[in-house]
Amino acid sequence: MPKAGQNCGRMRDMDESSRKSSSSIALLVGILLTGLAMVGHQFLPERRLVLEASERGDNFFLMQSGNGAPADMQWIDQSHFHFSCQFPQAPVEQGCSFGYQLHGEKVDQGTDLSRYRTLNMTIRYTGNAHYLRVAIRNFDSRYSKLEDLNSPKYNFVNVPATELAQPVAIRLREFWVPEWWIAQYDLPRSQSQADLSNATIFSIDLRGDLGGTHHDVQIDKIEFVGDWISAEYWYLGILCLWMVLATTYGISQWVLLRRKHREQRRKIDDLESEKENYRRLSTLDALTNVLNRHGIERFVESLQATRVPASVIVIDIDHFKRVNDQRGHYGGDRVLRKMGEILRAQTRNTDGLGRWGGEEFVLVCPGASLEKAADLAEKLRQRIKDTNFIPDDPLPITASFGVATARAGQSFEDAFRQADEALYLAKSRGRNCVVAAAEDQMHKMTGARKSTWALISGRFKLHK
Repeated sequence: MPKAGQNCGRMRDMDESSRKSSSSIALLVGILLTGLAMVGHQFLPERRLVLEASERGDNFFLMQSGNGAPADMQWIDQSHFHFSCQFPQAPVEQGCSFGYQLHGEKVDQGTDLSRYRTLNMTIRYTGNAHYLRVAIRNFDSRYSKLEDLNSPKYNFVNVPATELAQPVAIRLREFWVPEWWIAQYDLPRSQSQADLSNATIFSIDLRGDLGGTHHDVQIDKIEFVGDWISAEYWYLGILCLWMVLATTYGISQWVLLRRKHREQRRKIDDLESEKENYRRLSTLDALTNVLNRHGIERFVESLQATRVPASVIVIDIDHFKRVNDQRGHYGGDRVLRKMGEILRAQTRNTDGLGRWGGEEFVLVCPGASLEKAADLAEKLRQRIKDTNFIPDDPLPITASFGVATARAGQSFEDAFRQADEALYLAKSRGRNCVVAAAEDQMHKMTGARKSTWALISGRFKLHK
């Protein structure tokens, strides 16, 4: 026997050593894969948007900007975005513009360029323009109007003509909004930044002293480039994956340790007992979705710790046994669920609403006077009376109410006992009514027996 025990111990040690070795290998493999993933982001395919001429040629155009005599603008090769401009001899502040529509049939629904990182352009230009102005109009319904062509936000960046000898790469974060445009539409600072999330028009303008010179422009490439997954989100995804794996590993180790410590004494019966215990201790009634009795007791305990006075309303569904007899327990459950909905809808978040048991509910209203609590009870009584609880098989449902207030130095149990006695009186007086226990032990009845007064002093005596 000792030898057998020693063998079992050695086997457990070997299993433990094997698990640790496997965990170390898995960690090293994970670190290696993480490094490859971080380096591999730059090799992922990029998101690209190329502006090309449509077969009908209706998605781009030429136009003149500024004031002055008309310029001679014409297409040399329209399908390849090749055009020329000739301005009068006198120097004027004019521009020769190429525009490309980024919207579809609806001019207020453009293209989201915020998903891209860089604008790549290859432009062959001959002329004496000082720079090219690259602009993107962005439609924002907060201030852009269809009838005002200038109202889409004007985002732009200037490219010196001397840089056009080679391909130009513009980071989209270089675009900005001019002060004159912001002032014209009186935009707040929160809306004055560049925005390319709904781009409708892309344009290239020749700017500078353009008079008396022939300008030849051929746009070989207009391309927006971005990541399908940004580096930030890629690295965040790797981090989240590690967190998930670490959490999973930690939980699995915790489960193994827990199982190891309890494997000799944990049985199925214990699990069922623990499950039942948790269900019993739960503070929510599963059928009505309000607090259960335990939940109400905890609510009252927390309320008593604050020494805040409160009113108590005890609610009992009239003739509930008749509901079960006529509609079955399924119908009774429907009535209880609907009762929970009505009571929740008419009470405050600070109130404690619970099912005390069976068809009886308790509502604790912190800070509410007896008068306000009685008014609330009457409102609830009327709402219950007017509600069709089972639409497919109508059945009249009413409820009786007892109301009391816990004064300074008075326990909740005393107030609840007074409210319960008031409820008993409401039941004895024909049901479907509200009885409120006043400070001097007088009770006012509303509903089915209005203008009736009762005195509670050990037994019920009616005074009319």
